[in-house]
Amino acid sequence: MRYSWKQNLSLIVGLILTINVYGDTLQSLNSIEQVAYEYALSKAQENFDDPHVLMGKLDARLRLQKCDSQLQGFSKIINTGLGNQTVGVKCLSPVAWTVYVPVQVKVFKSVVVATRTLAANKIISKDDVKLRQLDVGSLHQGYVKNITQLVGQQLKYSVAMDSVIKPQNVRPQKIIQRGESIILIAMAGSMEVRMNGTAMADASLGQRVRVKNNSSKRVIEGVVDAPGIVKVAM
Repeated sequence: MRYSWKQNLSLIVGLILTINVYGDTLQSLNSIEQVAYEYALSKAQENFDDPHVLMGKLDARLRLQKCDSQLQGFSKIINTGLGNQTVGVKCLSPVAWTVYVPVQVKVFKSVVVATRTLAANKIISKDDVKLRQLDVGSLHQGYVKNITQLVGQQLKYSVAMDSVIKPQNVRPQKIIQRGESIILIAMAGSMEVRMNGTAMADASLGQRVRVKNNSSKRVIEGVVDAPGIVKVAM
């Protein structure tokens, strides 16, 4: 059967109108993603300053009937945290449907990293560390925000250049060594008595340590007050 050009034109126009009508009955995927973005951002802002939300994409083949009611965002977890997660978006009418949109929440903060490779047992100096902006959501083992918290601390393990220094990487510097000769200061009110002693263990500033009085051979416990100084209360 042969069609005239007028019949062909009518068929094309009819097809376009059919496509437009069909398109008007579908929910825009961009509108769903926008609801997910706004929900994830609002939840992240409740717990973090200046969070960044990166959106995943819904499958372009997804076909959902256009919602007559307002789209609602929700999450299955109580507190939307950092990292990869999903945000649900649901429609209640005329046809109920729910989709889940992948999102990633990032929060960048200044954290302490090593300026060079640092060996185990090194006492950290200001030149050994610096601040760098990193996504703290990826730092699952923790981080330190203040350089002064680390200066003077001793590394338990070696740390590679540009690596984040974690709280568990360090310990207070041992300023008294086991077997070291120390000054034992006994305090009784305003009176102070100084004696020679020997440390029975390694100890850091403010830490309690057992020491032996070299004169009486008696072992007592005191608090490290300074390098080579242990105080005890009488």
